[in-house]
Amino acid sequence: MAQPSTPIRLLITHREADEAILVLARGLAQLPDFEVYITREGITSVTKEEGVILLPCPPITGKLNLSVIRLLRRYTKEYGFDLTYSPGSSGLSNALMATLGLRTKNVAYRGTGARVRRTDPTYYLGILNPRVRHIVCETEHVAGYLRSFFPAGKLTVATKPFSLPWVDKALNAPLEVEELKDKELRLSMVANNKGRPFKGLRTLLEAMVELNDHRVGLVLVGNYDEEDRAWIEATPVGKDVVFVGESPEAMRYMAGTDVYVLPSWRDASPRVVREAMSLSLPTIVSDIPGSRDLILPDKTGLLAPAQDAKALAEAIRWMLMHSEERRAMGREGRERIARDFSPTAYTELFARLFRGLILGKS
Repeated sequence: MAQPSTPIRLLITHREADEAILVLARGLAQLPDFEVYITREGITSVTKEEGVILLPCPPITGKLNLSVIRLLRRYTKEYGFDLTYSPGSSGLSNALMATLGLRTKNVAYRGTGARVRRTDPTYYLGILNPRVRHIVCETEHVAGYLRSFFPAGKLTVATKPFSLPWVDKALNAPLEVEELKDKELRLSMVANNKGRPFKGLRTLLEAMVELNDHRVGLVLVGNYDEEDRAWIEATPVGKDVVFVGESPEAMRYMAGTDVYVLPSWRDASPRVVREAMSLSLPTIVSDIPGSRDLILPDKTGLLAPAQDAKALAEAIRWMLMHSEERRAMGREGRERIARDFSPTAYTELFARLFRGLILGKS
């Protein structure tokens, strides 16, 4: 594809800009035909890091934040942005308002297959706004749902990448839970479960009871409902489950276990599964869109029907009884991350997309 005659000036809104988005920004900034800007809260002056120009901005909260809209509009006029890319709905809504009447094209991100309602006017502040030129979808499942709202040419599937060096610290310094050191099989789950039953924590706890095997231990990192903890502690396997709570060392706890489990009822494309695979952990995930798209069933992990504690217990039992096979799954999972989730390929996909939008080919 031909490149634009002048550099593409891209603004990325910082709201929900995770490590993958930052890597994308840095990767695009290294290309000769891109100038990349990203709003950043907590700074007071324009600065530059790894080729990316950082613009001071207050937190982007709410779909209509007047102070943010005024600031983004000033930046857009000052720097002449050709494109905005918003990884969050608040950033998108405010960017759409800030660029009203200007030539800037707005690109949205959609990471969930949750229902879009035409009858809800708030959706027209964001994804349903006709000024959204293109939508990047996290998975094919998300794109498939959105095709009932938009033409296929307006959608691109780009699953977030993951780089193996991101987990090196955890891999080299795992945290082992003392109470579970003698277990033959140590499971881990990392999730914020409090008030979120769809994460499937109760299903996993019920699977531990169904399994009823003291050779197996479970480490839970993240918040939780006290009812779930009280329930499992009253069972015969209560001491086989350790609630760590919220911790910045989640990956190190994962690295200290043998198998990662994510029993969600719904998910988009959970980063934590990629983290587990990068740590060479075999995985057990629910057979739902998003989660199942990340693993290679029976090669890097196992699928279990959502909300089926007995089936989940059987998958755990298989991991317990097949130690060599599960280690091979872990190795294959890490290789899959290196092969199929390259940050370089992710950056190249966005570069082609953004060039096409500027040249009128997308």
